[in-house]
Amino acid sequence: MSIIKKPAAPPKIVTVEFQLEEPLLGTLNAYCEFIESTVDHVVPTALRLVFKKDYDFKRWLRAKKDAQKSQVEDKSNRTQGSATPAKP
Repeated sequence: MSIIKKPAAPPKIVTVEFQLEEPLLGTLNAYCEFIESTVDHVVPTALRLVFKKDYDFKRWLRAKKDAQKSQVEDKSNRTQGSATPAKP
């Protein structure tokens, strides 16, 4: 086994179209100019920052994932229970 692990595959990039108010677009473009970057860098970075800092959202997302996990486990348990052959 190697000491240095193979790098993870980069996530798939998708194109998203959305609308912005003109003043916000102007501010976004100014910020991109300020940090010498592009909208393609600033928007996902800003979203990651919001998702990381919003603790209420994190709590909500965790609860949602836990609920989905419970539903999958319940469904799996019901499927396994019905697949058990009846004893004569």
